[in-house]
Amino acid sequence: MGLQTQALVSTKWLANMLHRNLVGPRLRILDSSWYLPMMKRDGKKEFAQSHIPGASFFDIDVCADTTSKFDHMLPSEKVFADYVGNLGIGNDSHVVVYDASDFGAFTCTRVWWMFRFFGHPQVSVLNGGFRNWVKEGHPVTSAYTKPEAVRFTPTVKNPSWVKSFDDVTNNIATREFQVVDVRPYGRFCGREPEPREGVQPGHIPSSKSMPFDEFVDADGMILSPEQLRKFFARSKVDLNKPLCGACGSGVTGCHVAMAAYLCGAPPASLYDGSWYEWFTKAPPEHVATQDVFSGPLKKCVHRAQPAGASGDVQLRKKCLHNPKPACHGLQSLSLVMAEQTRALVSGLWLANAIRKNLIGPKLRVLDASWYLPKTKRDTKAEFAQKHIPGSVFFDIDECSDKTSAFDHMLPTSSSFSRYVGGLGIGNDTHVVVYDTSDFGSYSAPRVWWMFRAFGHRLVSVLDGGLKNWLADSYPVTSEDSKPEPRDFVASLNQSWVKSFEDVLENVRSKQVQIVDARSAGRFRGTEPEPREDTLPGHFPSAINMPFTSFMDASGKELAAEDLSRLFKEAGVDLGKPLWASCGSGVTACHVVLAAHLLGHPGVCVYDGSWSEWFKRAAPDLIISEGEGKKQ
Repeated sequence: MGLQTQALVSTKWLANMLHRNLVGPRLRILDSSWYLPMMKRDGKKEFAQSHIPGASFFDIDVCADTTSKFDHMLPSEKVFADYVGNLGIGNDSHVVVYDASDFGAFTCTRVWWMFRFFGHPQVSVLNGGFRNWVKEGHPVTSAYTKPEAVRFTPTVKNPSWVKSFDDVTNNIATREFQVVDVRPYGRFCGREPEPREGVQPGHIPSSKSMPFDEFVDADGMILSPEQLRKFFARSKVDLNKPLCGACGSGVTGCHVAMAAYLCGAPPASLYDGSWYEWFTKAPPEHVATQDVFSGPLKKCVHRAQPAGASGDVQLRKKCLHNPKPACHGLQSLSLVMAEQTRALVSGLWLANAIRKNLIGPKLRVLDASWYLPKTKRDTKAEFAQKHIPGSVFFDIDECSDKTSAFDHMLPTSSSFSRYVGGLGIGNDTHVVVYDTSDFGSYSAPRVWWMFRAFGHRLVSVLDGGLKNWLADSYPVTSEDSKPEPRDFVASLNQSWVKSFEDVLENVRSKQVQIVDARSAGRFRGTEPEPREDTLPGHFPSAINMPFTSFMDASGKELAAEDLSRLFKEAGVDLGKPLWASCGSGVTACHVVLAAHLLGHPGVCVYDGSWSEWFKRAAPDLIISEGEGKKQ
């Protein structure tokens, strides 16, 4: 077909090919439509209903490494060869790829890039996609004839076109290539949620933001080479230096490769695992966000859901991302040693930090152990005997409102500031919290939540606690650390803290879901409460999710998919408001942590919890299978 170097073909050209009956072994058309679950679109079903005549469906989830835990990673040469051969594509076929997104181009550049990676340059993208094909009145059909399978032989000539997690990690120091992240700017800077549960927003250190939808114009047509060069220039990306595209999962990152090709630049590589893999594997100091701005950030208007096949994308194209993500108006750019998006750190990560002598003003470790009196454990004495090197003890009872009749209620902002400042913690300190419970985690999430409630997002929980730290043979010590005090300024987010009156009103209105993290027996009223003046039971409409259910047998937090299933089985909708309760506001914070890990960071805590409710609520508001509360 003589189009090896033509990356784009027009709808008019393809319509002419159809008119001349040239679709066949030498010209194959692929619909590569794929959508994020949040879009609620099914590419296969839409293809079955309407597609370009002669097209076949290319499933990027099937033509992938299905053994990987990350979405649609590149398949092996054999898998690719078998898959495209069964679509009737041979080494002499010219392949034209399109998708049906309202952007004009979403997944098609991924398949274009895959063919090129596997040594097949005779591949083009239909400029404007199915959207413009339909808009211009070209024919569509629901009929499908499976092409006759042919032999396809791939040849990977440029393995360097694919970057691994290790490649990108090493590049943070070497800067051998420029990483261009095409996710919406809100996700890049950490202000908008990621579409995958358990993955938080942010970006790779030193990466540049170039949102994928700005590679196309208002009509969904890919920009001209001149316009693309200007886009790269204002994004501070040098086309004369190596580029690596990245996105959420390696799909729209291929817009970078397409754009570089159209500009005549050297071939751009792709970080195949992209942000999904990076956030899962990278240590907290390699997860960056732009956190606080003194000047206005230009508004990003990115549609969470498409407007329909003929939808108007003018609103989307009014998105004006900040063209200089790392410059004026930025008060803090946190390379999260330091990041609100990484709620858990592993024992390995902390052990490496200790080995590198990083414990100090920028990284503090807290032993937040606290136990009910009936356990007869002395946390301070245990800490004095054995703790993680460099850690200091955080006393939940000491850092509390001592004027309250209820245990360890939140202190005032000034009291919290004084207490944690005395532990050597400043507003730029990454805090790692653990406890020594046999569960793996018990009171640590409470202190994690306290820091967040007082406006400090640079806080993590040590996954598995001291229990797993010891099981992994990491070092402990009895040496006492006395950090130099620092200034800390706390500001309480009062909306995250719920009172007795708030819960009482909700019992009547039933506007908010409330999860009780006590054991099932205490919740039902069949097991005694640990406090002598309190009987077991629960308040009306509460949902029981024992805090221990959020951890596996080893004491580590469950994987995201297991946490998600846990909430669903309990009938909790994380898309709706949620408050957490327990005995006295400690283990309730396990609910907050689990929801945060699933991308829902705003769960509130009833600070007084059951110990307050039982004492103050009327007997008819105590639900119990046991004795209950007397009049």
